Amino acid sequence: MKTAFQKRAAKIARAFTVASRLIAMAGLLGLGSGTTMAEDDRLVYLATTFHAEDQAIRTTACLQVTERIYPQSTWWEDVSGNANTPERAFKAVIAAIKRKDRAALLKLTDPTQGKDTKNFNEQSGAFFEQFDVIKLVGVPRAYDFDGLVVFFGKFQSGEQTAFVPLSFAHEEDGSLGFLPSRTQQLTYQLVEDWIQTNWGQSATDKPTYCTDTGIKRATHQISLASSAGATKQVSHPSNLFLVGASLDAPGELANLATQVKSTIEKLKSALVSGGIDGLIKLMTPEGGKRLKEWYAGANETERSGYKASTTKQMGQPYFLFDASPLVVVYTRSAVGVQVMYFTFNTRNELLWTNTSSLTVSDKVFKSGPLYDAASLGKPFSSIAIK
Repeated sequence: MKTAFQKRAAKIARAFTVASRLIAMAGLLGLGSGTTMAEDDRLVYLATTFHAEDQAIRTTACLQVTERIYPQSTWWEDVSGNANTPERAFKAVIAAIKRKDRAALLKLTDPTQGKDTKNFNEQSGAFFEQFDVIKLVGVPRAYDFDGLVVFFGKFQSGEQTAFVPLSFAHEEDGSLGFLPSRTQQLTYQLVEDWIQTNWGQSATDKPTYCTDTGIKRATHQISLASSAGATKQVSHPSNLFLVGASLDAPGELANLATQVKSTIEKLKSALVSGGIDGLIKLMTPEGGKRLKEWYAGANETERSGYKASTTKQMGQPYFLFDASPLVVVYTRSAVGVQVMYFTFNTRNELLWTNTSSLTVSDKVFKSGPLYDAASLGKPFSSIAIK
């Protein structure tokens, strides 16, 4: 049998493992400010992350959000009466969790999530257990965007640390509701991705933002949180800034447009050849490996079907976004508007990327308001920066 010490050690390890995985599990808490208040809010531009088959890539597609910076101390333990709503809400949530006060925590919770009694009970129970064995040691930054306030807390267990998103939703009455479960909002996922990268807060005290020069170069701007017919105004709306051009009139992207057209023509030619070796050479190594493995086990009907559907996907390229080192290309065919991703190899050649992978980027470029703008008579004209 395990000793009491062994059981305790296992509990600590198990709890910290949960904390490290909370990005896949839940937005754990909510955020606030201390006696020393946060600096003035400022607009920052986060370089969005593209998850290629074998690596995370920092792109030049930039998400504008509002950032608050807090002192490197346990400021939330001494929130003054003059603290604003997010800070008061954060302190109250932390206090309720430390007391293991389920009723108080429920009152602080977003009403929609609070109605799911089973999930709330499971999440609150996990918080109570985790706070017995892990310590919140810092909350250096918060981000306000699209009706959310998300603070990223630094948690510690022994010598290990992990940054965990702590989220609130702006309610109609002006209050903030704690989100015990992780929101699926797209812009939240993009901010979270940035935090967890090597150039974000989890890896450095001086995270890398998009440059002013990069933002001034942008040709298109869009709210990813918007939807057709929506009338409700959200607090601190975010915007995605992109550099794009029609392939018929690419302007300063003329060289890239020529390279895109040439690469897609090579892909089409490779598809009509007897095998797939030529196609694989134009794909990323990981993507090519996956295709080669699938092709080896596929029958002739499946192989023909793959080639036919892929040819349709390539269609006629008509617009590109330069988010270097990512290039996003929109094509037209009988099956409608399709999207292809390309990245550069060491020889500055374009390689077809994520041919069989699904990522958050698909929610940005292949659905939602940006994809809707792709189908306009004059593509993306509704989001062009005048």
